[in-house]
Amino acid sequence: MATINLETKDYVLLSLDAAFINDDVQCVCQRLGIHRGKFWANPNLGSRLYLLKRSKDLTRNVLLAKQYAEEALNDLVPGRFDSIVVSAKQSERSRIDLIVAATRLTGEIQKILYFVPVGG
Repeated sequence: MATINLETKDYVLLSLDAAFINDDVQCVCQRLGIHRGKFWANPNLGSRLYLLKRSKDLTRNVLLAKQYAEEALNDLVPGRFDSIVVSAKQSERSRIDLIVAATRLTGEIQKILYFVPVGG
C-alpha cells in the first residue's frame, strides 16, 4: 500500500497496517488532486484547483482556491465526515496553502495541509 507525500505529491510505499490509518487524509487529497469532470464514472468528482495553475498570481486566487476545495469536499460531509472547514492563505509567491480541518464522525479533528501551485 502507499500514501501520498503532501510536499512532493508522490506516493510513499508503506506497510498495509500504516496505510489504513491515513485513509481519511488520502480521501481528501485525492478529491483535491483529481481534475473535476475527468473521472468517467462521476463527472462531479474532483476539484477545479488545476485551473489556478495557469492563472496569474493574484490575491483573488486565495478565495477561489478555498471555494474550489469546498466544492470538491462537499459530498464527503454527510457520509464520511461530520464537518469540513477549509481555510486558505498565500504564504509565498506562486503557492496557496490550504488547511482542511476535517471532523470525523467520531469527533476527532484531522488537519490536512495541502498546497496549490498558482501562476505556473
